[in-house]
Amino acid sequence: MSIAGPIDLSMQSVIWSKTLAEPIIRFPTLEEDQVADVLVIGGGFCGLSAAIHAARHGASVVLVDARTVGAGASGRNGGNSIPHFPGTMTPSDVASILGAKKAQALCELVVAGSDMVFQQAAEFQINCSPAQNGWMQPAHSQHSLPKVRRAYEQWKALGAPVQWHSAADTHDLLGAVGYIGGWSNPTGGSVNPYGLALGLARVAMKAGVRIFENTSIQSIEQTTTLPVAVCGELRVKASIILIATGGYTGDVFKEVQRSAIPVNLYQVATKPLRKELRASILRAQMCFSDRRKSGGFGRLDAEGRLITGGAVFALGNSRRYGESHARTRLKLLYPQLSEQDVALEAYWEGFCAMSESHLPHVLRLGANVFSLVGFSTRGLNLAQNLGRLLGEFAAGKAALEDVPVALVERRRDIAYWPIKSCAARYIFPWFQAQDRLGLS
Repeated sequence: MSIAGPIDLSMQSVIWSKTLAEPIIRFPTLEEDQVADVLVIGGGFCGLSAAIHAARHGASVVLVDARTVGAGASGRNGGNSIPHFPGTMTPSDVASILGAKKAQALCELVVAGSDMVFQQAAEFQINCSPAQNGWMQPAHSQHSLPKVRRAYEQWKALGAPVQWHSAADTHDLLGAVGYIGGWSNPTGGSVNPYGLALGLARVAMKAGVRIFENTSIQSIEQTTTLPVAVCGELRVKASIILIATGGYTGDVFKEVQRSAIPVNLYQVATKPLRKELRASILRAQMCFSDRRKSGGFGRLDAEGRLITGGAVFALGNSRRYGESHARTRLKLLYPQLSEQDVALEAYWEGFCAMSESHLPHVLRLGANVFSLVGFSTRGLNLAQNLGRLLGEFAAGKAALEDVPVALVERRRDIAYWPIKSCAARYIFPWFQAQDRLGLS
């Protein structure tokens, strides 16, 4: 899959590069053969977390990225750590997919995961503008209300620190109009995700991980002893290889690429809002996401910019279409915003790997080659926490069964993957229509 559209791999158009508190560290290109206990391919949240925790358990680790650290989904997402599954997926839905034991473990990881994200950032002293002020899922329609309520009830039954809010309370906390109730979890929150990725890379380097950027792997050779990653004339030999390339997986790893749909998403940032507006918009500094198909989510960054987005519509001028939709949605949620208030300072795009189940899975690609993919918009929480477990497994400190996701032992492509991947770039108007018709 080629990375099409205005994907700014330099990160210059991404607002997080302009508000960084972490220094940008550039790593060398691979120039000589390497030998390690663990090779990690992919320098996002998952790969960096796996590398850090494998190294902390005594493994020698090499990490390579075809571009630069954090330049994929990890550094360009909305920056929200969400203690919940995608949409209104519930713990019982997860149990029907994974079975009771793994579902319980994954639910516990999701519930505790957001706290772990912020605790780890504090432990590692990562300057990512952390704001753990909670996350809310509001209901925008009578169709969505029972589904939102069902998710709340199941998390409450599991002992999660969730709270139900009336329409009035939801309006008070978010400042948005039109919501008729919702639930929140105080462990959610927001960060500068690019800053977090760069900070994790700094921590990995300090832990002894050898990081190489702009280094593409062309193939993996299964030798009689150890797997070997091929990079031109160079080789990286490792006891175990972990592929963590997510929605940016190219044709080299087709088994990984075709186990999830690369959905092209955009994000926008307004200019910093006036102080009087910040008193009524997201007063509690929560981030939120509703069930609208065409995007109903938002947060404020550290300087008061509203951040939102949606799916890219690739027909015609995708940026103009996305910016127009974002401005319309913001004014729908916050009628007090003027045209000047919704003037956009930044627009950027990226890919997210969506699995069929909307849950991540581990692929076994060889005797000692594994991939973790399919975070489905929940990567800031799950990619780090599942990456940690995968790193512990790679270092021999945990079993593969301790990673509470489905293990796919043989290649399992999504049916009609080429068609679905293409359709994902043109389906946005249908999402908008479902919202208008009250079907979301």
